Amino acid sequence: MIYVIVLIPVLALIIYALVKMTQKVRDKVETAKVIQMSTYQSKKKTPTNTQVCSFCRKKQKKLAFYSDENGKVVGVCSVCKPQAERRALMRL
Repeated sequence: MIYVIVLIPVLALIIYALVKMTQKVRDKVETAKVIQMSTYQSKKKTPTNTQVCSFCRKKQKKLAFYSDENGKVVGVCSVCKPQAERRALMRL
């Protein structure tokens, strides 16, 4: 009878400890999913008014637009502009 009286509180403490440990693990998993907005915004900061050159694929603020042989619009940076003029592309 004494064993039962001692065993019940011990089992209750063990169950309580297991529940608390699983809650801590669950909380750690949930906090690992949270991303700080300041980190996200700093990664996203890129110049907004940039476009990619169709020839060299570098981002430039100012492009000159031409139509190529197939009628497709091509954006060309100042470095690649002579190449577009050599190909006799029409300026838009």
